[in-house]
Formats: sequence, C-alpha cells, structure tokens
Amino acid sequence: MRTFKLPHNPAYGYSGPLTVDMKFGSCEQKPADLEALRAGSQCKEIADITLAHEAAHRERCARETAAVYWDRLPSQIAAEEAERYREQANAMRAQLKRIVDEGTITVAAKMEPRIKGPQFDVTYSFVMPSIQMEGKSSPGSDSWTVNGKGKQSGKIKNAKIGGMTCKSSGQLNDDIDMALDTDGFVMSLKSKSKGRPGDVKLRCMGGYGMSMRPQGEVGSGEVFAAERFASEADISQDVSTMPFAKIVTQGGMSVSGKHTVTVRLVCPGE
Repeated sequence: MRTFKLPHNPAYGYSGPLTVDMKFGSCEQKPADLEALRAGSQCKEIADITLAHEAAHRERCARETAAVYWDRLPSQIAAEEAERYREQANAMRAQLKRIVDEGTITVAAKMEPRIKGPQFDVTYSFVMPSIQMEGKSSPGSDSWTVNGKGKQSGKIKNAKIGGMTCKSSGQLNDDIDMALDTDGFVMSLKSKSKGRPGDVKLRCMGGYGMSMRPQGEVGSGEVFAAERFASEADISQDVSTMPFAKIVTQGGMSVSGKHTVTVRLVCPGE
C-alpha cells in the first residue's frame, strides 16, 4: 500500500488526515480521504496545492499502469515523492508571495504600563493606530520585508500621587517606522521612533506639573521575533520584561501591564 504522509508535523491550522493511502496494485485513493484532506486544509489554495500532489501520483500510476508503478525500486518511489514535494513547495512559495504582494498587512500596537511606588501610582497609555505596510516579495528569495510609517501618542491614563488623584492633559507624539520580516510562516518586527512636539501636563490638588520632553528624541529596537505569521496575530508581552522596566525597577518602583501588537493580513480578494 502506497501511503502519503506529511514529512513534518502538520502546519498550524491543518486538521485533515496525516496519511492518504493508495491501495497496493491500484491507482486509486479513497474519495473520502481526499475530501478530508481538502476540508482539513487552512484555505482553498493550500488544499488545491496538496490535492495536486496526490493527483500527480495517480496520473503517473495510470499512465505507467498499476503493475509497472508498484513494481518500482524503493529508490525510484522515493525519487518520485521528492519530486512531488519540490513541486508542492514551489507552488506554496508562489502562493505566499502572491498573498504578500497583492494582500494588505497592517500593524497596530498598544501599551499601558502601570508604575507604582511609595506615594506614586501612574498608568500610561501609548497607542499606535493601524499602519499599512508596503513592499513586494523579492524574486529568488524566500523571505522579504514590508515597511510602514505611522504615529504613536502617549498619555497619562490614571495618576495618584501623594494620596491625591490627579488629572492629566496633553500627550507625547512620536513618528514611527516599522519593518516586518517574514517568510510566510514566521515573522519579526523592528521599530524606530522619533519624538515630535508634545508635552504632558498633570494637575493635582494644590499643585501643578508639566513634562517638557526633549525634541527629536530617538529610539529603536526589536518588537518581537520568530512569531507565527497568520491572518490575525496578537503578540503580547509583559511590560515588566521590557528594557525600560528594568531601569525603573532599579529605582524601587514596580512595573506591570501589557504591550500588545496586532498584525492583520487581508488576503487578495477578501
């Protein structure tokens, strides 16, 4: 019995059978198995590519006759299987490139760190609205980069200082450059920021304060790495693990909260 079996663990989202058998001495596979393979695939395009792999086996068997097909050496059977997988990989690569070239990728981010210490409890809010990424896949390359430009605003969401509840106004502003690298399966994101004019004011009972931010302040770094590339992915990080939090905690303060980046892929035609 000839057996089709995935060479590695199934890709994320695949729920079909791990094997599709061809009965020894025949060129047929069970329609129910092929339908389960189609239904369990992540999308129509991937199903079409995988089913074409199986159809090529059946076509060769019918062309050569079942007697000849099943009388081959193991090395000949392995060589045919390798060729089918090369064709399947090339088709998948072309499909992934089409999705990146013709689809739309957006990136948005939100972080709300809460910093607490003696007589100090402040929650900040940093929001980067959705940025549309632009770029094309590179011929001959299995990975590519898309870039986007956007803006981030930073405000004080809640503040309690010295037992007093304070009200804030104003915001900090940043220009953001994003670069997302992907091979269609995993992705990494890098960011660069540059401060723009903007100040935060804080009014407490019996007092008033204002933060004057240095103009043109810059920063850069990796936002995340080797995350699964999907049609919608929310990548969350505990703020306490971020570099700035480690500096803050050295001063006797605690840091909590989440930093969430949302990457969305709208496929062509959707």
